[in-house]
Amino acid sequence: MMKSALFRQSLPHVLIVVLLIGIVVAGSRPDFMGDAAPRVLVSPPCRLDRGPCRATLHTGGWLELTVAPRPVPAGTPFVASLALRDVDVRQVELEFEGADMNMGLFRQVLAPRPTGGFEASVTLPICATGAMRWRTRLVVRAAGETLIASFDLITGEPSHAGG
Repeated sequence: MMKSALFRQSLPHVLIVVLLIGIVVAGSRPDFMGDAAPRVLVSPPCRLDRGPCRATLHTGGWLELTVAPRPVPAGTPFVASLALRDVDVRQVELEFEGADMNMGLFRQVLAPRPTGGFEASVTLPICATGAMRWRTRLVVRAAGETLIASFDLITGEPSHAGG
């Protein structure tokens, strides 16, 4: 009876220690995605609502982000697709921030497509004034590095893009 009570009292403490050890071991792995050094890709200014946006790598590879439909209606789901060449991709995310108005940060993970590339359905909030200009960051976690490319996107009525 005494051993059982002692076991029940110490079990939560043992589990916490095991969990902390697991976190330390996982975080110290050399291939852990958070350890990849970020590299910002410089690409010509591009608006996703007007057409595909491409960032090229010094190795000759490239990343090309497309949204559909165009123009992108406000508050309606749209599809973001990433095509790529010569990049060993582990994970792809899109981050959206309001360019002229703080709408918070929206992050969307893109899933691998069976035919190649990555894709996700995205819904951004509606701006009270109609159109909204977004800063869109493509974050690609590749083998040994994180690639970042920035593009613009306007949702809603393109006549005014304030937010």
